[in-house]
Amino acid sequence: MSGLRDVHKQLADADAQVLGVSMDNLETQTKFAESLTSPFPLLADPEGTAAKAYGVANPAGYANRVTFVIGKDGKISQVIEGKDAIDPGATLSACGAAHPAGP
Repeated sequence: MSGLRDVHKQLADADAQVLGVSMDNLETQTKFAESLTSPFPLLADPEGTAAKAYGVANPAGYANRVTFVIGKDGKISQVIEGKDAIDPGATLSACGAAHPAGP
């Protein structure tokens, strides 16, 4: 989530909206959002309703890390999984966002 936080401006400039969803309860999710200083909403899904609907609920009781890029038509245009779901580069590319300048 910190990677997406760090490139939030590039995503917003590409007209992309970020929503984080976790199976944590609301209190835990709120504390995490505050510690992250998240510029985008982090939603609590403690029952796993969204995680199950998107097929990312894990039998161990948590959701796998996956980024879904959803087009303006409401359809999933790309699914980013594994380490790429944590690295914002694939998300930036999928959204047509400019990558931030390097050092």
